[in-house]
Amino acid sequence: MSSPRFYAFDPRATRIGLFVGACVLAVLAAWAMADAREGGGLQAMARAGVSAGLMLAFLVSFHRLRPRSGWGVTVDARGVRVARPFSKNELDLHWGQIDSVRRLGRRGNVLGLFLKEEGRVLVTRHLFARRAVFEELIAALEERLPPPRFDA
Repeated sequence: MSSPRFYAFDPRATRIGLFVGACVLAVLAAWAMADAREGGGLQAMARAGVSAGLMLAFLVSFHRLRPRSGWGVTVDARGVRVARPFSKNELDLHWGQIDSVRRLGRRGNVLGLFLKEEGRVLVTRHLFARRAVFEELIAALEERLPPPRFDA
């Protein structure tokens, strides 16, 4: 592998879902506030508060999941760098740290990088704009993966 390969995160469908959910929650919060003004009592105020809190959480997630430069997975000769979805930090894994790479989930929509000592790193398919990019990442990792320890 001569040059690093970069697979950018671009969770369009997730961001659209978060935005639509925030809009629905805004309507629900406004409805609950109107009910509270008409004498709906404490229950209506609680519904308005919960709806507004969830709406804020959806909007923060929508903002944090926006595509940015350098946000994704980089595969190079040294190892794998994985950007975290809700953090500015990157997880830098050397090839010697990675024990195996496996697909997880019913449909194989989660890529698991199993480490020798520290557990695992999961990369979900919904972080990529297209399935082809996710499949290309898996192929690149399987190309460079150390051989299994118990190969028959």
